[in-house]
Amino acid sequence: MSEFVFADSYRLEPGPTRDFYQMFMKGLVHKQNNLMGVIQGFSSLILYEDDLDPTVRENAQQMQDSAKAASDMNKEILAASGSNFGNVEDPNDSVQLGDMLPFLTEKLEGICSEHGVGFQLNSKTIPAVVGDSGHVNEILTRLVLNAAEAAKDVENGAVAVDIFAPGEASPGSNVDLFVRNNCSELTEGDLNRAFEPFHTTKTAEHVGLGLTTAAVYAGQMGMRIGVRYADNMFTSWLAMPPASA
Repeated sequence: MSEFVFADSYRLEPGPTRDFYQMFMKGLVHKQNNLMGVIQGFSSLILYEDDLDPTVRENAQQMQDSAKAASDMNKEILAASGSNFGNVEDPNDSVQLGDMLPFLTEKLEGICSEHGVGFQLNSKTIPAVVGDSGHVNEILTRLVLNAAEAAKDVENGAVAVDIFAPGEASPGSNVDLFVRNNCSELTEGDLNRAFEPFHTTKTAEHVGLGLTTAAVYAGQMGMRIGVRYADNMFTSWLAMPPASA
């Protein structure tokens, strides 16, 4: 277990300070989106001209594309800062993972198929866990997308999701979920920075917020998330507390 790097410091504690930063981030994103909307609007007007000089058209298109990319990134920032969801504090708020598996399998298979990598999901009968189904779905989507993006760059890239009942994979009562993928070599520094906002070992078009967002969602639901790299294999581990009977 000590080989895993955990995102325990990414838990957002309730209180006035957190409320202030969430309000600050929402306001900042709103202001930026207003500016991006103006840029997209004016660049669209320019692109409507039929006899536009090719160089001007190319520059206007780049402005429009960049503004849209900035707006999309703002959505990622809101999620990573915990500004678009609340805490799950009631132990009776539960997720029936078994009921979600057919939908999840289809969705996660689709993500891997888009990246040209194989996918498999292995699970037995598993108990309900504390949390919110939408947030759990978001975590798994982020973890599998991160895995697929890394696996596509290696030969015979593949992603596997394994779900274990309490006591099968680790001591204690948690339901354990692992996402595994083969990948290029990672350094110890890369692993230690895996959850760091905007840090990525991938190409420049990746924002570097996928694992950050997964960590924040997990922390909101009292779950624990960690990552490990060994022998060209990257593993994400999500430990989920079982729901009250």
